[in-house]
Amino acid sequence: MAPKKILKRGFPAQAEQLAIEYRDKLKLHACAPICAFKLAEHLRIPIYSATEFLKLQHERDHLSGTNGSDCGWSALTMTTGAGNRIIIHNPFHSAPRQQSNIMHELAHIICGHEVDEAIRDIPLPFGMRHFDEVQEEEAKCLGATLQLPKPGLLWSLKRSMSQSDIAIHFNASVEMVAYRLNISGAAKQSYYMRRR
Repeated sequence: MAPKKILKRGFPAQAEQLAIEYRDKLKLHACAPICAFKLAEHLRIPIYSATEFLKLQHERDHLSGTNGSDCGWSALTMTTGAGNRIIIHNPFHSAPRQQSNIMHELAHIICGHEVDEAIRDIPLPFGMRHFDEVQEEEAKCLGATLQLPKPGLLWSLKRSMSQSDIAIHFNASVEMVAYRLNISGAAKQSYYMRRR
């Protein structure tokens, strides 16, 4: 049995369009890398390191994984008491992972997803949003597309860049590059273009 489709029809195409539009607003070429921190600044979304909220050393050790156990926590979006959206993220992750984490949270904001107010009662920064399957899939799709839009992938493949080269160029993980090459259809499109 085929897996059910969660994303509404046309959402991936809309995500591709948004990835280009935000690059245009930041005066970037459609194939250029985009920095999640700069996009957040453009959207006027403050980003805070989770360490700003941790007072105890064992909490920092847990967040960083230096205690031998990776907490697996990446980032979250919150609404402050004044009604402003903020992002809190794990600064101990690699630079590509931080980009992906923040893009994912920005995608939630761009999509207009509501923040679970119960998160205010959870000790920071380890709180997790109420899991909504559709919202998470939308954020996954848009966040990944913002980081690696199809035109950028095709541009890279046309130049015979390896997945590692693409990852370095877009400050993304190799795993994210492989995922986007597959899900966007860029790898298949590039293959057929080369065979012509």
